[in-house]
Amino acid sequence: MQFKESETVSCDILVIGGGGTGLRAAVEARERGADVLVVSKSRVGYGNNTYISKAALSATGWGDPKDGPEVHLKDTVIGGRFLNDQTLVAMMAQEAGSQIAFLEKCGVIFSKKEGKIRLAHAAGHSFARHIHAKRRVGSELILPLKAYAKEMGVRFSDRVFVTKLFSARGRIAGASGVTEDGCFTIFTAKCVILATGGFAHIYLHTDNAPGITGDGQALAFELGVPIKDMEFVQFYPTATGNLGSRILLYEAFVLGAGALLKNAKGEDIIAKHGLSDPMVLTRDRLARAIMGEISEGLDVEGGVIMDLSPIPEAKMAKLGSLIPSKRSLGRKEFIVSPTTHFCMGGVVIDKNTETSVPGLFAAGEVGVGIHGANRLAGNALCEVFTMGRVAGRKAAQKLEEMGAPQMPRDEISAEKARLESLLVDGGQAPKPLFPLLKGLMWQKAGIVRHRDSLEEALQRIEGFRSSISKPSITEWTQLIRYLELQNMLLISEMVCRAALLRTESRGSHYRSDYPEEDNSNWLRNIVLRKEEGGMRLEAVPVSLDAIVPGGAEQGA
Repeated sequence: MQFKESETVSCDILVIGGGGTGLRAAVEARERGADVLVVSKSRVGYGNNTYISKAALSATGWGDPKDGPEVHLKDTVIGGRFLNDQTLVAMMAQEAGSQIAFLEKCGVIFSKKEGKIRLAHAAGHSFARHIHAKRRVGSELILPLKAYAKEMGVRFSDRVFVTKLFSARGRIAGASGVTEDGCFTIFTAKCVILATGGFAHIYLHTDNAPGITGDGQALAFELGVPIKDMEFVQFYPTATGNLGSRILLYEAFVLGAGALLKNAKGEDIIAKHGLSDPMVLTRDRLARAIMGEISEGLDVEGGVIMDLSPIPEAKMAKLGSLIPSKRSLGRKEFIVSPTTHFCMGGVVIDKNTETSVPGLFAAGEVGVGIHGANRLAGNALCEVFTMGRVAGRKAAQKLEEMGAPQMPRDEISAEKARLESLLVDGGQAPKPLFPLLKGLMWQKAGIVRHRDSLEEALQRIEGFRSSISKPSITEWTQLIRYLELQNMLLISEMVCRAALLRTESRGSHYRSDYPEEDNSNWLRNIVLRKEEGGMRLEAVPVSLDAIVPGGAEQGA
């Protein structure tokens, strides 16, 4: 089989990813005069985590005058167990407040009371700085942003799977992509912004949008860009739905209102495990407690019970959409269990969101540095809009020094030939391996990890690779799924290798054979680099700028 057609598309700035970060970057760059093209593996604005979110972001400047960017910075670094890039965190905290006004300009309607932004106090934050869109659905954020981007003249290209990034003369040059109907496209660009999100779908249980498979991290790694903190994956403790597809938001608010978590014996899990006030209880500790009950056979249909009956009706009414819709039918109990929610690891960037390849930027969940070892509630969408803005601004400013892109013709021809060589029948179909890989990662490299389980996972990942070395691909959609699977295998290996190297427990990373946090040896970020035949890992000391470990309030 050969591609039905080939085409070349040129732009100043290519944005890979059509979610909130990509659109925010695109708008910022377009407002500065750049010709911007957004490419998405789904439809731009849909099929991403911003769209399916609860539309909550943290920002200062709208509430208590004692709150401010410095406090937000401190909360984020403490929550991240001091592995954050404090320069990036400070930038996010400083930019956050202005993004509320920007989104209102785009047409977003935020929840207000008597004309003032309504604020909520989320776990880990020193002040109430949680801001929601009016109906608490992510479409309220991203669809007005998409409409504004279109009005500004940003171009969109839907359902394109990017297969490779190209560089020439020491700088980014563009990318290649394939479509479901068999078109091979070359994108030439002076700058490229990665905004592809995380990699939660390497796990069996996740609440993420379909297609969040680590594509951006894999693309950057294959180009030689360093990747960092891949061992840190946040597992949301109280999900409902098939395979944890829906989250009960927010567990701190619901438990704080009086709800109980109970095992099959009716025991109070919070009390049994000696967990603290729900407003300071981190998601990783609660997720481990719940998984402990499930592992001990004290589960109810694979989860535990969230009992809402102790919550007074007055408080229940205030919780509103934080409670699943079935509550309106009078249901007081739900089965909940942990699910993969957010990925802290990603592409290494500098204060401009630029990578080690000049002209290649990364922002949002695909990047790394904001969250450290764990993420606070509300900081995901905060990162989306603040760092998306920074990436768009810096990429637009970079254009003058980049010049016209020089695409490496030989590499492009080789990439096209590689893809066409995969289009043969008779080998292993990729589809059956998806649940096997996802199940393996959930069981062996999920909430609780151990050297033996991680080593087993690495062996089996290599076995999966061998089994699809000669795939059976007869349709264009199968080709895209195969390429997606290859990315997932690479990302899974990164997670396991980094988790194996980090011989401590910190934030979302828990090793049952090393259950304590070790500041003496592990105030370090694990950086992964591509090398001949595999990857090289290095533990690099973290830069402790403004916030350092110490003090009871910091858990250190």
